[in-house]
Amino acid sequence: MLAWQARYNSKFTSANAARGTGAGVVARAVATQNQTREINQVDPAVIFGKRKTIEQVEEGAELAPRFDANGLIPAVTTDYQSGELLMHGYMNAEALTLTIETREAHYFSRSRQAIWHKGATSGLVQKVVELMVDDDQDCVWLRVDVAGGASCHVGYRSCFYRKIPENNSSSPLTLEFTETEKVFDPEEVYKGQPNPTKL
Repeated sequence: MLAWQARYNSKFTSANAARGTGAGVVARAVATQNQTREINQVDPAVIFGKRKTIEQVEEGAELAPRFDANGLIPAVTTDYQSGELLMHGYMNAEALTLTIETREAHYFSRSRQAIWHKGATSGLVQKVVELMVDDDQDCVWLRVDVAGGASCHVGYRSCFYRKIPENNSSSPLTLEFTETEKVFDPEEVYKGQPNPTKL
């Protein structure tokens, strides 16, 4: 066994042994879309480690996410079975904590400046099968099963339903639709709700 493999295996074993220790549970009322629910939320200050060294962040077994100047971390979401890219969003510390605790995707809406429980209004809940963090812990990847088969508020399966074709000479450039049929009618599903897209 190479020296680096022995170090890695030692860290991995120690980290697994440390799991399950008390995680500071806090009861809190959380507003998600147009509903409020009481949850026993894990305290972010307890479950997130402090970023001390590059080795700790890149090679260590502590979750020590790096939130940007606005307190946000990018979140990429894909279908667990197909690998299809469904959406990209952002989480603040509370949204990431809620996602970890409930195993349902929660994001932070920059347009509404509020926690957003995906599917709270539409029923298109994203059940988190696997939650990954990248090498420098400044991005998370959710692999999800989606109730209802769609993640886009416009009604398509994926938020990425258009592509920028090659040899495009129009001005402005013309987008090409990769999905031609909507999974649901957003006018019915989100009736009375404000559109999150801002001009």
